Amino acid sequence: MACLRGVEFSGKTVVIAGAGCEVGIALAHGLGRMGARIVLMDREESTILEVATLARDRIEPLALDPLRSDLSAQFGEIWADEPLDILIHLQPLRHPDHLAAAMSSIPALTRDLARALKAGQGRVLVLFSAPTPLAGIDRALLDKALCALPGMLHDKLGVHGICCNALRLPANVGDIWSMEALVSTVMFLCGPHGGAIGGALLPLWPRSD
Repeated sequence: MACLRGVEFSGKTVVIAGAGCEVGIALAHGLGRMGARIVLMDREESTILEVATLARDRIEPLALDPLRSDLSAQFGEIWADEPLDILIHLQPLRHPDHLAAAMSSIPALTRDLARALKAGQGRVLVLFSAPTPLAGIDRALLDKALCALPGMLHDKLGVHGICCNALRLPANVGDIWSMEALVSTVMFLCGPHGGAIGGALLPLWPRSD
């Protein structure tokens, strides 16, 4: 993480929803190395439990399906107004076969944790992948809705000092330049310099080789 020298996340609390995917595991490792306290939320306990065992003092697994609005509401009630610094939504990457439900869960969980985000002057970041060139009209419409999410969220929460942004990954996540580059980009947006960016949709271009 050479490009992020001087940036650390010690004392920061991060919730990663849909953390059981490759990107979630990479973010847990990267943010953990920078000193963050991380809550990994996923319906499959085995995957996040394995990641948490590597840094028990910093990573806490939470077996909870973020696509279930009733469970996310309960989670928000329990968390209440304890400051939350960063909320990362990976549901579209974790559940590509249930993309409509994954997309709907993003504003729902954000709303449920709004008090905590306000208390922490937090950041909200959504990660999703672009559709393939052969994707149908339904997938294209969902992509359009996902692209609109950061602006809509920021319009609602920006007045409370909460920055909301999104990263649009290539259709094949394996085509990104490197997982380290992705983690560094997330850290920048969630770090001190990222506070100047709000309501943005940032595309990550695939490798050209």
